[in-house]
Amino acid sequence: MSRHERVYEPHATRLFPKSKGADRYRLEGIAARCDWVLLTDAKAPHRSFIQNRRTSSPRHIFLSLREPFHAIRYFAQDILPRLTEPFLLISGSEDVTLPRQTDCRWRAFDAEERALINDILASPLLIRWFAENLDDAAVPKMSPLPLGRVAPEGQGGFAFPTPTPLTDRPLQVLCGHRVRTGPQWDLRRRVTTLAKGPWSAFTTVLNEELPEPAFLAQMGVHSFVLCVEGGGVDPSPKAWQVLEQGAIPIIRSHSLTEAYRRLPVVIVPDWAPEHISAEKLQHWRAQRAPLFAAGSARRKLLHRLSIDFWWGDILAAWAGRRV
Repeated sequence: MSRHERVYEPHATRLFPKSKGADRYRLEGIAARCDWVLLTDAKAPHRSFIQNRRTSSPRHIFLSLREPFHAIRYFAQDILPRLTEPFLLISGSEDVTLPRQTDCRWRAFDAEERALINDILASPLLIRWFAENLDDAAVPKMSPLPLGRVAPEGQGGFAFPTPTPLTDRPLQVLCGHRVRTGPQWDLRRRVTTLAKGPWSAFTTVLNEELPEPAFLAQMGVHSFVLCVEGGGVDPSPKAWQVLEQGAIPIIRSHSLTEAYRRLPVVIVPDWAPEHISAEKLQHWRAQRAPLFAAGSARRKLLHRLSIDFWWGDILAAWAGRRV
């Protein structure tokens, strides 16, 4: 694993540094490509407006949800009335979910906020709303957008050792995730119990949190990694890291399934004992191994993890607009 691949720019929706005021954020990832960027933060100043392209008719607008309740009001009451031409909305940069808000660490949207979300969706100018942590796949005009990677400060791209071939790894699943107090993390506690019980014959359980380099190294020697949602509903950035390391993420079917089916992941109906077995692991690895092969397959995989791939969806929505 001494040969390194070329640097690629991963897809990313998260902006930093948080909790230092809306005017302190660095524009990176998807936000940096949008015409207008609306930043919010829990610390004053609570909002900031940036025009990457000076225009009164933005094609794509990024709405940061670092302070989600303020952000929804800000866009619906201050920005939407100013728009006179069709637009795409991209929201993200926080674990809060849309449009229902199911993350236990925040309150639910109140009646006024739900009405404002409906007003945005009802706008005849809105072409599509791409939402990180989409919690309802049935909402018209809303599409899931994975959060992708979280880049270290000042680093726009990633390079890493060429992974060990998938078929040269043991048929083992890695289970390692942060489990904090509170109901938000009950699902991860349940999956850890499964990993130590009915799945123990083929699962490695990490009982202590590892430094990131050591955790990535563990991903690199396993065929599969359990990616159990914790913050929000998105299994990334962990799922992104797993794919970069040449392993197969196992995720649960959710409102983000439409997006994750475009990647070589395993999607199980639920975190239940019967949905993972040694026989299923054998089948899943044989089925997906060609997509992890070195050379052109690896380049295609990295392209699907890149910002160019997911930005292409946004450009395609604009090109196919019907308003």
